Amino acid sequence: MALADRYLTLHRDVHSGEVLARGGDPEAHSILQRTGFVPVVRVHEHYHRLPTGLDEAEEERLAVRAAARLRAVKYGVDCDEAFDTGQREAHHLPLGASVAHQAERIRQATTTEEVADALTEFTASHDGVLAALDDVLTATAEFYQGLGGAADAATAGRLRYLAESRLDVIRSDLAHVRAELADRHEAHPQRSVQRRSRTGRAGSLRRLRLPATATDHHHAQPAARSSGPRRTAALTPTPEEPMHHPTPDTPDLASFAIALAEELPGRWTSEHHTHEQYLDQFARAEHVWDLDLIAHAIAQHVLEQDAVLTRDDGTRLYVIARPRSGEEFLVGAIAPEGIDPEAFRNVREPDGIAVPDDPVQAAEDIATDLLPRYDKALAQVRDNADRLAPTPAPELVVITLSGRDFHVTKPERADAVQILTDNGCVYDKDQDVFVLPGEDTAAQAQAIQNAAAQLDRLGIGVSVRLPQAKPALDTAAVAAPAPAAPSTARSR
Repeated sequence: MALADRYLTLHRDVHSGEVLARGGDPEAHSILQRTGFVPVVRVHEHYHRLPTGLDEAEEERLAVRAAARLRAVKYGVDCDEAFDTGQREAHHLPLGASVAHQAERIRQATTTEEVADALTEFTASHDGVLAALDDVLTATAEFYQGLGGAADAATAGRLRYLAESRLDVIRSDLAHVRAELADRHEAHPQRSVQRRSRTGRAGSLRRLRLPATATDHHHAQPAARSSGPRRTAALTPTPEEPMHHPTPDTPDLASFAIALAEELPGRWTSEHHTHEQYLDQFARAEHVWDLDLIAHAIAQHVLEQDAVLTRDDGTRLYVIARPRSGEEFLVGAIAPEGIDPEAFRNVREPDGIAVPDDPVQAAEDIATDLLPRYDKALAQVRDNADRLAPTPAPELVVITLSGRDFHVTKPERADAVQILTDNGCVYDKDQDVFVLPGEDTAAQAQAIQNAAAQLDRLGIGVSVRLPQAKPALDTAAVAAPAPAAPSTARSR
């Protein structure tokens, strides 16, 4: 784990006023979420924020508690003065830790009975983990159904679909695996040998180990150095977990991708690529719109090959063989290019899915699950992009008084030209303007008002300019004539 992952910032954003937490590793993110923070996942960044609608006192209370919890497990937290605290909260193992313990039991297991026993905690029909998860999905669906919002029923339906179609498949398959292992009564051939070997070496070392002295250090041989490229520990295969290379049992990704392209609705093309070196897998996967299964596979495994499916409208899908599985593939969407990264803010990634080595079934899963979520996310991104785009200056029509006539600049839009014509304007080709005659000034004023109102509804501005009166050159102002004297004549 990099040292930078043990450091977080916790500040109130000066622009939005939100309390934001940035940095940290998955454990820190879990602590933030358990303190009330909401993860914000974008293509180009990942951070946490407090929920909207909280008053400032509640925000400060939660931020102080988050800092206390993080520092209690030795995270460095740079925070606002209002959030700084000397308190430390006790760190208790969460519910997920007991589930993760079963995974560790399976990793250490040497017999089929040990793995079957661990899997029982998940597949037990009454109180197993998967049965409880089914209950959680159902209860959440019922809650959403009662909210009564326009989209709440759709969310409830989605949750029921996950419980009935997705979770049931996992539970059924895992129960079958558990039953099959319980009947085998076999020792794992590799792990049994490794455990005996490790036990034997440990016993020998305990018998031969002597107290260390200065002489021992002088005669110690330096560890051999590798001349190959340096990789992080998470991506470097260990002796107990060797790097896998393609074998006859490895799924044929190229053929699967071609068949999948033929089964998907619409017109798709497939492009298969083999990675000559490890770093090649990141170039094509840079814009994969996923922070779940596929992101984990890219970061933690050597993939060696991938495929990209492209629809005629530009939609792209990324396909890889699922690591450690000989019968499944992972399919995810690729984020659209050429859009301001800010448009992806607060848009949830349409995470990829695992599909079987069956192009027909895989195409159905993609069409009913992945693509609808991709279309929804893409619509939100495009809407955000439209809001971020600068608003173009509206077209402006200038009306200028010339003598007794009004001259109107010619608009670009045909519907605006029609409005001027309908209100009595006549186009003058020589001056390239519309002319509104001034024989009837009252009708002229009414025509200008009507045209301005109709142009405004089209989003076209109107500017009326009157020329300033100026005296003629080399002339003196003429005085107004004196009023005539009242007449003294008598009327008859």
